[in-house]
Amino acid sequence: MNQSVIEVLAEKACASIRFRTRKEILQENPDIKTYLDEILYDKRVKYVFTWQQPDGYLGKSFHGGWIPDAKLKLFNTGAETALRFFSEMGIPKTHLVVKKGLNALLKDNWNPDPWKWFKAYDPEIGLFGDDYVRAVVFSYFDIEDHDFIKVEIERALGVMGQVAEISSFKDITGTYQNKLYFNKGIVLPDLYHLRLLAFTKGWRNSKNTSALAKALEHLIELSPIPHIYVKCENQLVAPAIIQSQDFKKGPRSLGTREWFAWLRVMELFARLDVVKKIPPLTKQAIELKEMLMEGDGFFPLKPGDSQYFQKWNAYSGLALEESWKSMRWKNDLTFRALLILKHAGML
Repeated sequence: MNQSVIEVLAEKACASIRFRTRKEILQENPDIKTYLDEILYDKRVKYVFTWQQPDGYLGKSFHGGWIPDAKLKLFNTGAETALRFFSEMGIPKTHLVVKKGLNALLKDNWNPDPWKWFKAYDPEIGLFGDDYVRAVVFSYFDIEDHDFIKVEIERALGVMGQVAEISSFKDITGTYQNKLYFNKGIVLPDLYHLRLLAFTKGWRNSKNTSALAKALEHLIELSPIPHIYVKCENQLVAPAIIQSQDFKKGPRSLGTREWFAWLRVMELFARLDVVKKIPPLTKQAIELKEMLMEGDGFFPLKPGDSQYFQKWNAYSGLALEESWKSMRWKNDLTFRALLILKHAGML
């Protein structure tokens, strides 16, 4: 059943899904040139290409950008979102727009954003600087040989390793303005730590992968995770939390508006090769596989949080199909489900 559905995706879906199905699910070596013209014809891709500045920088900000246009006065266009979108669409790092965009992030003063807290590095209160976000952007294109990326990978492993030391969220939080914030000391890893490790390979050895699986299993045991802020002087800043915050919830118990968060983080867990090592995640992957079988191999339900799939920014966006009309949402959701199972070793 899965094989026939995979063939449908490889032949009938949009060019990005066709290319990535052959490359990542069938493990073939497709020529991107066969698909690139069609990918570049996507109106979203055309729009983001217009963000490129004369110096190669994509957009007017780094940690910004909305696809489609959100009509914002500030941060409507941004390098992080542009490059994540390009990587997901299958546009290679050798493409001139992507190459110039990445090179612009290697220049001095590469981050034009004004937020002091975003650039500050104070990991004991949950501020990790902007280099770890920049490192994630390069990791999307299988680039991890720059020194700053290697540094951030080691830092991410360190933050993950501290999770095993947490026995209660009360031990690591204080209260300010009736909201929880991290005390100075141990903090939780965030979405960017997970992304950086999921898209890089050089850190992987038996010691590191075992420690990571142990840390993530403990994080799942601790969940649901309360919303914890970073307290920067007298300002509370929302961190890039790893959603969903209740990692024990699997496909059978998700609400219709919880699918984006679950699929996003489950793909990262699968890329980290921990799904089979952590029983709750194994159970969730089995549930996902059963749901596909119930849909004759296709993802059986349209999520109620479709805007999070279709609107791209630093945190949202997974839809590769330009439009979800005529049931084309099934291509995106089925592809994501199969990608999870493939990386999990359960396809």
